[in-house]
Amino acid sequence: MTQTLKPRRRNRSQRQIAPYLFILPFLLSFLAFFLIPVVYSVVISLMKYKGYGTMRYVGFDNYRRLLTYGAMWNSLLNTLQYFVFAMIPVMIVSFLLAVMVRSRVMSRYQKIYKPLIFLPQVCAVVASALVFKVIFGTNVGAINQVLGTSINFLGDTKLMKLPVITMLIWRNTGWYFIIFLSGLTTISEDLTEAAKIDGANSVQTLFRITIPVMKPIFKLTFITYAIGAFKLYTEPNLILSKDEAPLAVAPFVNMITTNINGGNLGMACAAGWILVVLIMFLTIMQMGMFKEEQ
Repeated sequence: MTQTLKPRRRNRSQRQIAPYLFILPFLLSFLAFFLIPVVYSVVISLMKYKGYGTMRYVGFDNYRRLLTYGAMWNSLLNTLQYFVFAMIPVMIVSFLLAVMVRSRVMSRYQKIYKPLIFLPQVCAVVASALVFKVIFGTNVGAINQVLGTSINFLGDTKLMKLPVITMLIWRNTGWYFIIFLSGLTTISEDLTEAAKIDGANSVQTLFRITIPVMKPIFKLTFITYAIGAFKLYTEPNLILSKDEAPLAVAPFVNMITTNINGGNLGMACAAGWILVVLIMFLTIMQMGMFKEEQ
C-alpha cells in the first residue's frame, strides 16, 4: 500500500511543479529585464552618476533641480499641447469613421475603407516624419508650393508644432478607428432596432445608445492615447530638427535623452520617474472621469 502511495505523491508533486517550470523563462526574463532595471533606475535617480566611475549619493537633489528647471516645465507644456490638440481630432474623426463604416450604407465597402484608413499606422514612423518634413518645408515644401507662399512651418516657433500635430492625427486615426470599430461590433443589433421601433433617429441612437454603451471603449482609448502621448519623442525630433527639436517645441522625453547624452544619468532617471508619476496621475484621473455608476 505504501509503495503505491509514493508514486502517486511523486506524480502529484510533479503536476504541481510543472506549471511553474513553464512560466519560469518569463519570470527570469521579467526579473532580469524589467524588475531589476526598474529598481536600479530608482537608485540611480538618487545619485550623481555619469554612467562610469563612482556614484555619489545626492538624495532628492536631482528631482529638486528638475522641478525648479524652467526647461522641464516648458517641455511638459509642449507635451500637453501635443496631447490635447492631437487627441481631440483623433478621437472624434476615428469614432465617426467607425460609425460610418459600420452603417448599412457603407458596410458593403468595408474591405476597401478599412485598409485605407489603417494604412498610416503601418507606415514606418521615421519615413512618415521625413515625408511630413518635406510637405511642410519652407522653400520646397508641398504646402508652400501649392499656396505660392513661404510660410516657415519648420522654423517659426509659433507654427512648428502644427506639422507634428498633423502627423499625429494622420498616423493615430487608423489605430483608434479599428478599436472603435471593434467596440461597435459588441453593440447588439436588437438594441438599435428597438430604438428605431420607438421612433429614434440616427442621431438620437448615436447619443442615447451607441456612445453610452461605448463608454468602456472610450475609457480604454483615452488612457492608451495619454500614455503614448507622454512618451512622444520620434515625431517632433525628426520633423523639426536633424538631431533634437528646439527647446521651445521639445517633448518631455527630450529631458531624459539630453541628460543621458550629457553624462548625467541621475537626472535622466529622475526625469523618467517624474514622467511615470505624471502618466499614473493622468491615468487615475481619467479612470475617475469614466467611473461607472453602480
